[in-house]
Amino acid sequence: MTQTTAAQARPFLLRRKGVGVALGIAMLAGGVGTLVALAPGQPAKQSQAATNRERERTSDLAGVENTAFEITTVANGDLQAKNQLELRSPLEQQTTIQMIVPEGTRVKAGETLVQLNADALQRNIDEEKPRLASSRAQLVAAENQYQIQINDNASNLRKAELQKELAILALRQWREGDVVKRRQDLRLAITTAELELERLAQKFVRSDELLAEGFVSKDERDRDEGEYIRAIANFKTSQLNLETYETFEHLRDEKQRMSDVDSATDEVERVRLNNQIQLASRAADRDNQREQVALLENRLKKLEEQLASATIKAPRDGLVVYSTSVESSRWGGSGESLQIGQQVYPNQLIIVLPDTSEMVASVRVHESMAGRVRPGQPVGVKVDAAGGRTFTGTVDSIGVMAESGGWRDPNLREYTVRIALNLEEATELKPSMRVEARIVLGSVEEGPTVPVQALFNEGPVQFVYVPDGNRFVRRPVRIGPRSETLARISAGLELGDTVLLRTPTPGEVLSRPWNDQQLADAGYTRDNDGNILAPRGGPGGGMPGGRPRRTGAAQPAGEAPAPAVTPVRAGG
Repeated sequence: MTQTTAAQARPFLLRRKGVGVALGIAMLAGGVGTLVALAPGQPAKQSQAATNRERERTSDLAGVENTAFEITTVANGDLQAKNQLELRSPLEQQTTIQMIVPEGTRVKAGETLVQLNADALQRNIDEEKPRLASSRAQLVAAENQYQIQINDNASNLRKAELQKELAILALRQWREGDVVKRRQDLRLAITTAELELERLAQKFVRSDELLAEGFVSKDERDRDEGEYIRAIANFKTSQLNLETYETFEHLRDEKQRMSDVDSATDEVERVRLNNQIQLASRAADRDNQREQVALLENRLKKLEEQLASATIKAPRDGLVVYSTSVESSRWGGSGESLQIGQQVYPNQLIIVLPDTSEMVASVRVHESMAGRVRPGQPVGVKVDAAGGRTFTGTVDSIGVMAESGGWRDPNLREYTVRIALNLEEATELKPSMRVEARIVLGSVEEGPTVPVQALFNEGPVQFVYVPDGNRFVRRPVRIGPRSETLARISAGLELGDTVLLRTPTPGEVLSRPWNDQQLADAGYTRDNDGNILAPRGGPGGGMPGGRPRRTGAAQPAGEAPAPAVTPVRAGG
């Protein structure tokens, strides 16, 4: 619980001063007070001490007032530019800084910020150019070989298809020409032999008859017989020739010529497949050379881009902030500033260009309060570096995940809240300035209210100390919404009641058991075993049986039903 400042508590103390005096008079009149009349001759300093004790007692009391208040929480953090650019080393190799603008310089878009050493890049570029030229020449040769292979493939395929067509024509010529002619010749030979055989048979018969009549000689008759016998042989030979041709020669020639057609057909397919293989090989060589050229071109292009990016220019107007300053602000310590000759690693943050025309405050809110922070809630942001000036703003966003307190406090869980500031001419603000933000979580309408210093709890019971004579007794109460300084009393007290603002000493407290009626009036109940139960939906308490302790203002368990609190939004 944040303690109420003297200025915040003074209104309650002033309003209750008369009550305290009246209470003192009443105690004197009833004979209960501890003030004793001075006997004649007592030292004056004894009377003064009694007066001081009475004043101290009166200043520790406050009354229950009908007051409206705001519920706020305070968080600390620092300023950040809403929009900022991080400029990192674009080179893929370690290098050094050759030139860098002074930190804090306001630069315009296009101005050179950093010049990195690019000698190694230039050497690589000089080495890659000849390789690229050689690879391009090889690519031209590979493309020509590919075109030549296309032409060779077409020529080889035409030759193979021609041989196939010739084989088919030869088969057709043989079937439709040679076979017909041969068969005609063989049949003609048979017919001729048959006619010759008949003629010579008749001649032989006539010669035999003439021999018998004595008109021819036996020699002539024998010659006719010999011619007749040769005619018989010729006739049989012609018949055998036809039979041999049909049985053997025709089948042989047909299979041979069909085989020639099949071979020519197979040769066409072989040439076609071989063409595909040869063309694929040439295409692979060409594509490989193309890839080599593309790789070398991309490498050379990348090297040239790297060479150009070695000169880091401002992409927009902004304030130059070194990365060492950012890291020092974030993690603490006093890191060395960037300087010429310093080593720079790939993707290392070098410069941040924040846009100071739009600033946000990044603060950390405890997880117990983060659930009540909403975008649009109004915030007052105090900047010590700006002369303690307070700027207005609104909650812009709340972090999704809680962040740990690190090794200093590993149990701490906080959420980062970004607050958009309303800046008109506040050009003196710079990133990393420390801020204190007071976030307005809601407003509470008028009702019975006491300072939070008056609240205590024991177990499930929350209570206040109220005067009883010159001592104090516990009074159970039900607490509603509260802020850092004030708390709404939902039940247990009435307007005008007086409460104690501090922890009383043991001698100031009347030890009494809890009054059941007062517990019931504040919404507490007892179970079957007589244990006190907190009001349903009401606040939680301390450890059962523990000593009384103050009720923290930041404990959300003490909230009353929602209608008592009006959430505050931007402009609300």
